[in-house]
Amino acid sequence: MDANTFFFFFSASIIFIAYSHENDHFLECNGTFNCGTIQGIGYPFWGSGRPLYCGHRGFELICQENQSPFINISSQRFRVLNISRTGTEMMTIAPVDIWEDPCPQHPYNVSLDHSLFDFAATNQNLTLFYDCPLEDDIPSQNRFMCNTSNGDSYAYYLDESSSRIHRSELEDCSTAIILPVNQRELDELWSGKEKIVDAWNKGFDVIYVKDMIPCMACRSSGGVCGSHNTSFEFICFCFDQPYSKSCLVPGMSASSLNISIHPFREA
Repeated sequence: MDANTFFFFFSASIIFIAYSHENDHFLECNGTFNCGTIQGIGYPFWGSGRPLYCGHRGFELICQENQSPFINISSQRFRVLNISRTGTEMMTIAPVDIWEDPCPQHPYNVSLDHSLFDFAATNQNLTLFYDCPLEDDIPSQNRFMCNTSNGDSYAYYLDESSSRIHRSELEDCSTAIILPVNQRELDELWSGKEKIVDAWNKGFDVIYVKDMIPCMACRSSGGVCGSHNTSFEFICFCFDQPYSKSCLVPGMSASSLNISIHPFREA
């Protein structure tokens, strides 16, 4: 092998190693999250084989026994029942602590991290009143029994209008929480086709909004959406290297597209 041939192969090897390192994240983040009925999910979600840099913190999905995955939001755990893949950034979640149990030991209001999530317009609020005396003025269909350490007690679920009407009768209840329920399930509940546990087991809808517009631009350019390991800023992983917004169009420079190259370094 002459010197020129050796130099060519040596240079090609160095380029290939550097290129492969940059390309790892592009290939890795092309993989999707799959667990139970939740399949083919990409950015901003991560977990179960998808590294954090393929998604965004706050969107980790936890898969257990290939059932409906979990997500933790504001220190509360929810089952993820559906993630829309039709262009609407929406998912359906249900609180784990009241899953199939209308009488949780420690009832609490659902809260969201509103920098990442918001309640969808498809929800309506129910107010649940616990540890109440029997109130004949409240329709029996809105009443259920709870077994507590102090014995059996009555509980009621009412929409906002009914809660105002029966406010005086509910003053002796010890606890009240507000629970969002999908309007479709609420209609089934009022018609008598479902029980309260059926309605909230089917969850409520939340909208997630993290970097979805930049992600659309990244995907349109052939890239894969992700985030920086330490700063958590949005990154577009491309076939050649990461960029801050979108991949380069062949024949055009980064400066002509006003795209600043954002080197990626693992923490």
